Amino acid sequence: MRTPYGLLLLLALAGCASHPAREPAPTALDLSSPRYALWQIRGRVSLIKGEQGWHASLNWREDAGRYRLDLSGPLGQGAVRVEGDGAGVRLQTADGRDYVAQDADALVQTVTGWQFPVAGIRYWVRGVPVPGEQAVVNTDASGRMVHLVQSGWDISYDRFQDLEGRAWPTRLRLTADDISVRLVVDEWMLGTAAADAPPKAASDPSP
Repeated sequence: MRTPYGLLLLLALAGCASHPAREPAPTALDLSSPRYALWQIRGRVSLIKGEQGWHASLNWREDAGRYRLDLSGPLGQGAVRVEGDGAGVRLQTADGRDYVAQDADALVQTVTGWQFPVAGIRYWVRGVPVPGEQAVVNTDASGRMVHLVQSGWDISYDRFQDLEGRAWPTRLRLTADDISVRLVVDEWMLGTAAADAPPKAASDPSP
């Protein structure tokens, strides 16, 4: 018995509807590409250790490997600025005191008393592991990194923003021992958008 052509067409359409196309995998981030050499984020961060914690607004800008991180409101000091590159790192407090070192994480902990993984977050916030270090990576069906274990930190991603053909993380949770860090990105800027943006952080520090 022949099946009417119209019925075959309906069955074919129904089969297509039941298998929606998967989203294209985001472009892999080439850290050496000039396209991604200049970037900036504005957002909020919180750090909790035991019963203590702080919240801060955050402005992070990087240009060809040189970065500047401004934290407004944390640590009881009003503001902290961290600037660094491959040669070293400098930390400046709100009262104008300057500190220099080779290791950003160690410097932040020495000056403020808080463990905040500056060196790792530079990469993790872009959705990539730190190059050259062992890592355990889990991705979703779209190729986005949703879970990462590296350098003693457990990092989870649960929100992204599509920008210039790639998914950029906008909400991260980092844990290590008794420390929990939450980072919320309110705005991603790449290339000329980051170059033209004034160095201003978010006004409300609560993530």
